[in-house]
Amino acid sequence: MIKNLETDHFDIICIGSGMGSLTVASLLSQYADKKVLVIEKHFQPGGYTHSFQRKRGQYHWDVGIHYVGDMQDGGFCRQLMDKITDRKVVWNKMSEPFEKFVYPQRTFELYGNAAKFQGDLISQFPKEESSINRYFEDIRKASALFGKSMMLKASAPSVKAMNAQMQEKSILTLKDYLDFHFEDQDLKAILASQWGDYGLPPSKCNFATHASLVVHYLNGGFYPVGGAGKIFDSVEPIIESKGGAVISSVEVLEILMEEGKAVGVKTKGLRGEMLERNFYAPIIVSGAGAYPTYTKFISKEVDIPFLNDLKSFYKKEKMTTSVCVYMGLKESPAKFGFKGENHWVFASNDHEENFAGRNAWLQEDGSSEIKNLYMSFPSLKDPEAKSHTADFITFTDYDNFAKWKDLPWKKRGEEYEAMKTRISEAVLQKLDKMYPGFRDTVDYIEISTPITNEHFTSHPDGAIYGLACVPNRYDKEKSPWFEVKTPIEGLLLTGADAGGSPGIAGAMMGGLATVLTIIGNRDILKKILS
Repeated sequence: MIKNLETDHFDIICIGSGMGSLTVASLLSQYADKKVLVIEKHFQPGGYTHSFQRKRGQYHWDVGIHYVGDMQDGGFCRQLMDKITDRKVVWNKMSEPFEKFVYPQRTFELYGNAAKFQGDLISQFPKEESSINRYFEDIRKASALFGKSMMLKASAPSVKAMNAQMQEKSILTLKDYLDFHFEDQDLKAILASQWGDYGLPPSKCNFATHASLVVHYLNGGFYPVGGAGKIFDSVEPIIESKGGAVISSVEVLEILMEEGKAVGVKTKGLRGEMLERNFYAPIIVSGAGAYPTYTKFISKEVDIPFLNDLKSFYKKEKMTTSVCVYMGLKESPAKFGFKGENHWVFASNDHEENFAGRNAWLQEDGSSEIKNLYMSFPSLKDPEAKSHTADFITFTDYDNFAKWKDLPWKKRGEEYEAMKTRISEAVLQKLDKMYPGFRDTVDYIEISTPITNEHFTSHPDGAIYGLACVPNRYDKEKSPWFEVKTPIEGLLLTGADAGGSPGIAGAMMGGLATVLTIIGNRDILKKILS
């Protein structure tokens, strides 16, 4: 709580406690001897790395980490994560295949072995062999260029530069690439199946973002033993060892300015006496996202030259959001054949159609099926799980829930509860159709909606991935709000919006970019990864 802190002054202040801020706070504490204050609005720190429990700890779920790639020994993400957490987090490799892409006419099993992935595609689509081989060359090339630009410039890469190096200037989106190189609709669908990991269909997602995601998982998926909450648990002592602190249930109201410089933050406690208090530091790092930072935390009197363009970008490229159904199970889902792998279940092999139909299933008449459903079984991924759990996620739009947004959490009325019941029933019906008897194994159900996301994270419209990974995002001239550096001296961004891609790994890369910007010495990277 606010009143328990003995000082108002720190070296660094991080707004939000997600993976970006945790990366900044941990690495600057360890390698720059900085005293860091991390401020979290939620009562549970960790951002989308935090976990929660129900029924007196019987059931356990993670809100954001369902799996992470590149966590094999020697992987760049693994090396970085080990330094951030002081090797206190153990990563369990998921069973193989670690993903299944489920379509009405076929199911494709994805293994954490690049050669097998490539070979399985060729065996099922032999007429497209040359294009498949080219695809694997191109995703590696695009991913390498993407990562190199991030590391060397600490900013998002230029789409034009990447396309020029790939010698295909007309290719911007994933759909552009797939339509240019492939004929078979089933094959194109399979290659795009992981689009839910960045929240955009092939026609909207930047090809390089997709390429980086696919490469990220070429060695399989990994899950933190004991749950994602272990990440924050390992980082907090590192912060405190240098005199820093993490405070929760505290909302940042404003970034304080003096003579055009960011010098601190004005906060308000959300529990107890709800006190207001100012904290000061020469560097303020916002992990709350670019849009909230520029539109909420900065006084309107401060000139942000691209503010109107940012608002236009957000309005035009609004991210979809999601609903998540958390289930506690009476017995192991292994009885239905699950081994811990993820399932991506689609109504058709047309992802544009699936995306367009993301809201139809919410209608009261129940006439439409769920078009996109992600299935995850945390208890089968975690050897320390005490009982069995499952998560089911599907996309929707914020507008379906907006009328309840100003009502208090857990007190939003009968109509809202009826909507959540309809959601859980739709998911249960689909599951029971696919796996007869699944409903009978369910002991507990809880629903999170877009307004749940917004309430706890302040992400506009409850978006879970930050701002959209459309091609214009990676053009610095068109979208300067994705840079680590801001127009305000002393204010930096971190997290997914600064990292070039969504998800835990993207936020971690954003954190690293922020650290390198603050320290100003690339040699520190060698120490971090030594």
